[in-house]
Formats: sequence, structure tokens, C-alpha cells
Amino acid sequence: MVEMKSLIYAFLALVMLYYGLQNIALTGDKMQTVFVLSWLCLAIFVIGGNFAQFLYRPKQRASSRQVKAYKESLQRKRQRQTLR
Repeated sequence: MVEMKSLIYAFLALVMLYYGLQNIALTGDKMQTVFVLSWLCLAIFVIGGNFAQFLYRPKQRASSRQVKAYKESLQRKRQRQTLR
């Protein structure tokens, strides 16, 4: 669920960036240009951070039931190989 939350936040930030870019003008006085560029930089950091959290999330650990089932399947394979 956490990985989906970060994806939703990233896509929400992309949508806000899309709608925001339609109303932003890079021409104007110096203060307005600095504000626009800092806002764009912050938006890119938010989007990149959320995608990085999604891509580099820690791997899920196997439950004890999954480990037990895997070990049992390995034992069965070994038994079949020794019977041949």
C-alpha cells in the first residue's frame, strides 16, 4: 500500500505541474522569474522523490509460511532425484 501511495502522490504532483505550467509565465520581473523557477524546481524534486521511493523500496521479506513451503518443495525435489 505504501508503494501505491507514493505513486499516487507522484502522479498528483505531475497533474498539478501540468495545470500550473499553463498559467506560469517566465517573462516578467526578476522576483517573479525566481519564484517560478524555484516552484518548478520544488515540483521536480517532489515528483523525483516519490518515484525514487517507489523504485527503490526495500524488498518484501518472505513470511515463515513461504520459507517453509519452499524448503519442503526443495526436499521433495531432492527425494525425486535420489529415487531416479
